Amino acid sequence: MKKIMLLLSAILFVGCAASWPQKANLNPVVDDQLDGFYQPGLDVSIDGQDERAGSQIIKIALPESPVTLIPNQVSPHVLLAERLQDGFRQQGLASGNQSNITISIVVEELQATLTKPGVMFNANAKSRIKLTVTNNGNILNKEYNRASSQDSVTRPDIHDLEVLLNEQLSEIMAQALADNQIRGAIKGQF
Repeated sequence: MKKIMLLLSAILFVGCAASWPQKANLNPVVDDQLDGFYQPGLDVSIDGQDERAGSQIIKIALPESPVTLIPNQVSPHVLLAERLQDGFRQQGLASGNQSNITISIVVEELQATLTKPGVMFNANAKSRIKLTVTNNGNILNKEYNRASSQDSVTRPDIHDLEVLLNEQLSEIMAQALADNQIRGAIKGQF
């Protein structure tokens, strides 16, 4: 009886250890923005692009397991363009598809990787986002880079990896929304 219970416990443990969700759920937060940075009637067109080689935002590369690549439920460039547009709208910008002012947000790198090089689990997250403001032929390019790492004795779950990326993306959007060069470019002050 003990052998059967031990065998069932081992099977359950092994079966649970390898399960990961099919999709991640990024949810970066844009803090409330102050209104009045832009004159009434000023509108912008915001779009997003993804220049990464693959669609995954999470990579699980643990010993004795196949590598697992997990994409986000919503494409990151679409999500970031929507959140950035919300932030600019709160600051007083209208959104228009035929505007002379465009903001392009490009996801160049965005991934959290979970490894176990020794006894500890290691979660590394990297984000590289490029923002381009074009106003009547004048162009401003900004690049935002973030990296973070966490070591743990216990295996992080998908939520822990999402938190690393969400913190980075929230910080990048807050910095872009508060950037005086970006505000100046939108106003035509290059």
